Amino acid sequence: MHRASGMAVSTAPAPDLVDPAPDAASVRARMAARVQRSLRSRTVAWMTVGFATILVMTAIALGAFVYQQRGIDAVRHTVAVDGRLARVLSAVQDAETGQRGYLLTGDEAFLLPFTEGRPNADRQLDLLRDLVRDDPDQKSDLDALAGLIRRKLDEIGASVALMRGGDGAAARASVAGGRGKQVMDAIRDRVRLMEAHEADRMERRQAIVSRIALAIWVLVGALAVLFVLFAASALREATRRNRLSRFLPQELVLRLADGDGSLKAGRRQQAAIVFIDMRGSTALAESLDPHRLSEFLSAFRRRVTRLARLRGGVVDKFIGDGALVVFGLPEPGPDDAARALAFAQDLVAVIARWTDRAGPTEAVRIGVGVHYGEVFCGIIGEEARYEFTVLGDAVNVAARLEQATKLHGVPILVSEAARRAAGAPAAAWREVSREPLRGRRERMAYHTPAGPGAGRADVPLPTIETPP
Repeated sequence: MHRASGMAVSTAPAPDLVDPAPDAASVRARMAARVQRSLRSRTVAWMTVGFATILVMTAIALGAFVYQQRGIDAVRHTVAVDGRLARVLSAVQDAETGQRGYLLTGDEAFLLPFTEGRPNADRQLDLLRDLVRDDPDQKSDLDALAGLIRRKLDEIGASVALMRGGDGAAARASVAGGRGKQVMDAIRDRVRLMEAHEADRMERRQAIVSRIALAIWVLVGALAVLFVLFAASALREATRRNRLSRFLPQELVLRLADGDGSLKAGRRQQAAIVFIDMRGSTALAESLDPHRLSEFLSAFRRRVTRLARLRGGVVDKFIGDGALVVFGLPEPGPDDAARALAFAQDLVAVIARWTDRAGPTEAVRIGVGVHYGEVFCGIIGEEARYEFTVLGDAVNVAARLEQATKLHGVPILVSEAARRAAGAPAAAWREVSREPLRGRRERMAYHTPAGPGAGRADVPLPTIETPP
């Protein structure tokens, strides 16, 4: 492996990769696929159920509050009715007391309670009618009570009129011989009946409200327990995904966590394999202190990861200063090879611009090998430590192509199979050799782009640029 020496490398953080002009159809397709994956996600399902549970709990709690308020309103209504009944009875009793005092003493000062009794009683009866307008039984009892009160007040008024006319004996005789006591007893009985009716109605309302409120709060409690179970399950799922993400590419974690067993069982499929290796890493390690070297390698890996995701590839693994990227996961597509070729050319350009900005005497460059063919891919190991692996002759060919870039002095080598699968025009690619790759016997053609920007597949892919 050729190593560069005596060079300075920028360790600045990787600039964001910008996609200024993505194809609309491609963006919509990717967004639709992402939404579908989200809808299939068990975590999203748990979150949806949990959110729905919270809404239901809130609605039920609000219902319980409303029913409790109805119980309180029933108590207030009963207290209000009882208060008005007491005031009506008090007005009649005051009128009768004033009558008796006037008849016994002839002092008209006693007539004040009598004079105020009728309008006061009428006012309280009107207020009572508003309170019991929704209760037919109470309305009927109130009508009967109003009739008894008019009768009583008329009798009191007649005796007072006789006394004012100078016939005290006749006035007292009318009281003694009348039915005033029976009427007053009937008024008291009617008031007690209405009070008892109101108390019974309040108790029935409270009993119903209490049962409903109890049922509601029991349901709220059950939903709260269910929500806790949902939350615990979602937390376990999130923990499991976090544990899986330590070992597997993020794109595959979602599939495995959602119960997709196809990758775990392993399968054969067509895929585009890209091997990447950095040139001059030995000299770089010797010239940089460990901290700056770590920053540089991290920045390099960020660029590889971002470009791979933009092109729809999956970073299988990083191997020191190199990487293995697979196009065709989690599901193979017709443009896997085209996206792999575009990724390879973009990555070479991005890494060149990145290291050139530091002005080194000999810039860091990369070599990229791309091949397309059948591979076996799957997740192996136990859940405590899963590992994704891609096996097959296509992987070996891609690795040999990457190694051959050093021999032929080009940054990219693409197999004939990858070029054809990508639909790339032959004129845009220069054939480098047909000799067998190192460690292989069969002959095969492999190519490199004919010029800067040449060889890009004619597919709707975003143009990747970095800030200046």
